[in-house]
Amino acid sequence: MTKIYVMGFAENVKFEMDFQDIQMKELSIKTGISKNTLDKYLFGKKVQPGVENAVKIATALGVSVEYLVFGDFKSDEKSTFVNSDYSVYIDKYKRLNKFNRKTIDDLIESLLTRQ
Repeated sequence: MTKIYVMGFAENVKFEMDFQDIQMKELSIKTGISKNTLDKYLFGKKVQPGVENAVKIATALGVSVEYLVFGDFKSDEKSTFVNSDYSVYIDKYKRLNKFNRKTIDDLIESLLTRQ
């Protein structure tokens, strides 16, 4: 089984912002964190927020801090790797626009209810 690295905090925040169609300015307003500081977290060189700011960001995005840090993994899981078979679908999903992601989500839910 080939393993690949799953996104980290900055990548997960950027993914969630893109998914929710939230701009940096809006996130700054929702969190009370300056745009410059958010830029450092998301585009700086390995700058990580403290717990307080991580909680503010997660709350503003409606997700858990664990999700932002670990992606889809639970916080008690030690592995931050995903099977490469699934990573192909994750990469494709990330490239879809908001409408098409919603369509895929609805399709998956429909298929799951049929099982």
